Amino acid sequence: MHLAIDGWRIDIAARSATRGALEEQLSPRAIRLLQALAATNGAVVSRGDLLDQVWPNVFVSDESLTQVVSEVRRKLGNRDLIATVARGGYRLTVPVLSSDITWSHPGEASSPLLSLDAYMLCLEARQSLERGGEDDLQSFFDLAADAATIAPESAETHALHAEALFKRHIYWSDGAMLLEDALTEAEAAIRIDPRGAKAHLIDASARIAAGWVEPGLVALERALTYGRDDADVHLDAAKLLYTMGNSRAASVIAIKAASLAPDEFEADFLVARILMVADPYRSRLHAERALRKVRLELSDNPHAMRPLYTLGPLLAMLGETRAAQSAVDGISHHDSPLEYHRALALAEIGDVSSAMERLKFLGMRGWRHGCILDKEPSLSPVVEDPGFARLDDELAAV
Repeated sequence: MHLAIDGWRIDIAARSATRGALEEQLSPRAIRLLQALAATNGAVVSRGDLLDQVWPNVFVSDESLTQVVSEVRRKLGNRDLIATVARGGYRLTVPVLSSDITWSHPGEASSPLLSLDAYMLCLEARQSLERGGEDDLQSFFDLAADAATIAPESAETHALHAEALFKRHIYWSDGAMLLEDALTEAEAAIRIDPRGAKAHLIDASARIAAGWVEPGLVALERALTYGRDDADVHLDAAKLLYTMGNSRAASVIAIKAASLAPDEFEADFLVARILMVADPYRSRLHAERALRKVRLELSDNPHAMRPLYTLGPLLAMLGETRAAQSAVDGISHHDSPLEYHRALALAEIGDVSSAMERLKFLGMRGWRHGCILDKEPSLSPVVEDPGFARLDDELAAV
């Protein structure tokens, strides 16, 4: 058996660690420690459990464990590789790959094949989510639930249902508390396919939304590791980091998402918003790119909801106030979380009262994304308004 940790190839039987031309010999205790930590996928392992696993049937002090942890950190050249958790224990801070994982051959599914009916439901659910209209979200939720019901052995359907539950909890909950259900579905998907990037991403999002930030970030690392070439995973990861206030990481990952999906506008739109204050020049470049892509989409489908709602804030960001106002006025009010983009455009134009009205509407429907409001530069006029404190309290209460 071998483990891949932080670029090192750990040979369990030989008790050796190699990375390129480097080779280190590890003690039997260090190998057992790494195996115990790797088995939990980044979760915290208590000192007592580690003592039992590293020294089975032998009584030793905590100091012995501390010394083995120091050995691993020193020999693998990374003091942050094993994190010490106060009054908890230890955990690995990087994803681990094991030779015991069953790798799929090209073209081979990592979980049971989807039936035609389940595959159709997954596609219809994605198409509903993409449209984003007032009835489409409910269709997305229902179709995702149906897919998971008829294909309970599929990682894909469980991941899709987890995503639907999480999005409904955050954006359109009608008061429902769905984080626990989303976590349960994400964990089911991960059990079936441990390398499913989307499932790890929803697992990360749900944990962070529940306040479990540290394990959430570990799950996010896994999602990005397994989804290196997945534009949607990078875009959603960037949005998650943006809500946490980590603008630097959010912008870098969003730029990567834009490069992975060069015809899509959402990643460039997100970068433009993130960089408005820190780097206005680059912000404008990405806003211009997003605007070109939005207009191209609207030339193909003038009624496409997502580009229609994105047009106004982009024009406002680029200083085209009249065109932005016209774009906002040209969209009927919809019972949809996309109204958030209308609020962005209205705030940027200077219509603070209308922007607050849209945000209050979202709050009435159970929108739980208030943590992002003070991070959106476009919303700074709203945040500075005396009435914002009351709105912020209402959203927090939701």
